[in-house]
Amino acid sequence: MRRALITSLALVASAVTGCQRYPEDPVFVYGRALRRDGTPHSGEPLSIQRMDPATRSFQPFGTLSPEPSGEFTLELLYGEAVTDTYSFRDMNRFTLALPLDADGSGAFVSFLFQDDVELPTLQPWDAHPVVSMGAQGPSVAFPSAPPAPAQPPTADTMEMQDGLTGEFIPLLATDPKPLLWVMSGDSLLWREPGTTSPWTPGPYVLEDFAGPRVLLRAASRGTWLYSPLGSEMSSVEFQLEWRTGAEPLPAGTLRPLSRGAACEPSPSGACPWTDGLLTPVDLPQEQGLPRAKSLAVTLPQPDMPRRAVVRGLSYVPGPEGKDWLLLEGSADGEQWQSLARVTLQDLTSRERNLLDIQFGFNVQSTGDSPYGDGPLPLGRKEPVFQDVPLTPTDPVRFVRLTVQTRGYNGALQPAELQTLSELSIFE
Repeated sequence: MRRALITSLALVASAVTGCQRYPEDPVFVYGRALRRDGTPHSGEPLSIQRMDPATRSFQPFGTLSPEPSGEFTLELLYGEAVTDTYSFRDMNRFTLALPLDADGSGAFVSFLFQDDVELPTLQPWDAHPVVSMGAQGPSVAFPSAPPAPAQPPTADTMEMQDGLTGEFIPLLATDPKPLLWVMSGDSLLWREPGTTSPWTPGPYVLEDFAGPRVLLRAASRGTWLYSPLGSEMSSVEFQLEWRTGAEPLPAGTLRPLSRGAACEPSPSGACPWTDGLLTPVDLPQEQGLPRAKSLAVTLPQPDMPRRAVVRGLSYVPGPEGKDWLLLEGSADGEQWQSLARVTLQDLTSRERNLLDIQFGFNVQSTGDSPYGDGPLPLGRKEPVFQDVPLTPTDPVRFVRLTVQTRGYNGALQPAELQTLSELSIFE
């Protein structure tokens, strides 16, 4: 089979560009919907949303009803799918979603496309988190993730050539991994990769947030190429997501030493990263300048902090795929001692390039789950959630957070901090 060769991100767009289409030309999206037991999904419509390019938010675009076989066809005008024939970035993003099952399980696909394509099959994940109580507190058992979507026989894939070995690597749909998603109200309290079941959320993770509940999420991303009649080439770039229903967790009882503490920099007024609201807030940025590269919290009085919990930290990852989270303490804000250093990324060049192509170019999720679950960024742009033991040697009044990254020249340098939800320091 013919595959498009990808050696850099700049080539992705040109690899999937087809011939000229007119806005009034019809295009077709084909797919299939199944129930969790594998029987056809029919009798209930699927909901369709399209992103408004002006507001960058999804708006209802209609519904469609699958055939008794579960198969469906979505017909649109080319001008509804692509606003600029020659610009990959001007494709309009759509979502197509199953209705939620009675237990809260669902599946949807977010996609960009041009010309006639086939979507991955929509089928709920037959899973549910199981919460139990033990001597160490609550634990959450969970099954393995669903398999990656099967590639249609008429679809092709792209390839990446390893710059060191010359090996050709097919860019298949990524393998889903279980993700434990803990909410408090409408806010994300924690996300945890489901590497080993069961998972035990520690007391510092739960902190003192009200009404925590946990659900499971998983996702697969991919790009499939097609050669429809009347067009040189077509493509669909998708993120297929699954979610389960939620189960309650017992509320935590630990209030951090840093609750309500001042911080520097701060957008205005009270520090938005120590207020316990779990709201993602961008680090301040002056016009024409990079964002802040550190955040320092002033504790109410000098103390020997023993734990830090970082929630929802986004930063600009380094070019070499080697990044570390640093936490430092100071008594006077001038002399700093190391409290912790945690590896965030330690990738080979091949791993880094593969992640950048699979997750970093145009496939970044817009974060608009039709179920209201919030964004699900993956790859090198996953936000940082870390529960970090601290080892102070002397009392500190200030705690500073930075991310250290390795630059092209091998030198270590601070990374730009983009967004943070909460930084909690415990004694």
